[in-house]
Amino acid sequence: MVKMSRFGGPMSFARKLIPAALVLVSTLVAVLLGELIVRIIVNPGDFLPATIISDPALGHRIKAHATGHDALGFRNALVPDQVDVIAIGDSMTYGFGVTREDSWPSQLATLLGKPVYNMALGGYGPLQYLHLAEHEAKKLRPKLLLVGFFFGNDLIEAYRLAYDNSHWHSWRQTGATDAGNLEYLVVEQSQPKKRFGALRDWLYQNSVLYSMVRANVLVRFAYWEQERIAKQADQNNQMAWSDPDVPVVKTIFGPRLRLSTMDQQLRSAKEGLRITKKAFSQIMMQTGFQGIQMMVVLIPTKERVYCDIVARTSTTFPESFARLCDVEKQIKEDLIQFLVAEKIPHVDVGEAMEATVPKHIQMFPEETDGHPQAAGQNVIARTIFDAIRRQFPELR
Repeated sequence: MVKMSRFGGPMSFARKLIPAALVLVSTLVAVLLGELIVRIIVNPGDFLPATIISDPALGHRIKAHATGHDALGFRNALVPDQVDVIAIGDSMTYGFGVTREDSWPSQLATLLGKPVYNMALGGYGPLQYLHLAEHEAKKLRPKLLLVGFFFGNDLIEAYRLAYDNSHWHSWRQTGATDAGNLEYLVVEQSQPKKRFGALRDWLYQNSVLYSMVRANVLVRFAYWEQERIAKQADQNNQMAWSDPDVPVVKTIFGPRLRLSTMDQQLRSAKEGLRITKKAFSQIMMQTGFQGIQMMVVLIPTKERVYCDIVARTSTTFPESFARLCDVEKQIKEDLIQFLVAEKIPHVDVGEAMEATVPKHIQMFPEETDGHPQAAGQNVIARTIFDAIRRQFPELR
């Protein structure tokens, strides 16, 4: 029999250990219960990354029935037998950074009073849009196909798929080789080293509760860190900006990175524009054969939305920012001229977003991310809704 001395011993240690163990077990149970509850209350797909698989034509897609995605791997609750409106596009249409309900296709569905099937994914571009129009979209027999074109990277995505994926090599210019030999502007951005990075990455991949806390609480610390870095960086690379009238409305721009994806002096961007135009013509032809209406949705970069106010209110206007504003404007005018000539319906949501800036609304995140928040997605949805009422009254 082990006796306990007045200074303590095994029995004393055990008595101290039991409460600590109970606290640990109780905490673990509470966390697991909390995880279970939030998975019931919210859509896990709004917070957990989905499983990506390869696809010979699309390059990549989301695995069927992956977290928060339907049987086709798209961001919908289910795949309908038929739907009147389908939206295809990249992460701007997918709704990266917002819940499924806050994405512009979902907000548009509310305005229309009928479902809008979201057939978008980050990293897609005009050639993926063509493939989806030719194969996936037509199976749902839509009346209207909305094609979300994002100026920020769709040109480079069109180029990369044509030159890196053998399925699309016929879209190359005659005699052109692969992407590896062509010029890119590379913008290096300092990223702070994460503490407990492996654990945090695992939690981000697997815990809805952690991801919710991360998105609503921990993200504030990330904003502060990115703002600190941006204030020390070359403004051609990163530029921290706040609304002069309402300073709490703020964001961080990355003009040189955006410019590198659309500068027509770069062969990759110029070639991407050629491929994009050809893809739009093919989509228009395919939808016409199927008796489907089509409308291109022109979505601007965050930098383009704020060009005018930044030029007016900032003490400095970086050269890359000014050049980006001009380049994106020229590409938009060129593309609109092409769409008009091809009689392809379109809507420019950029004008509505620029008109919203004086209202001091936080349309984009406070950090470098260029994806619209719920308020910005709402501007896009309402602009498309108005265009649909004008151009396709039968869909009201």
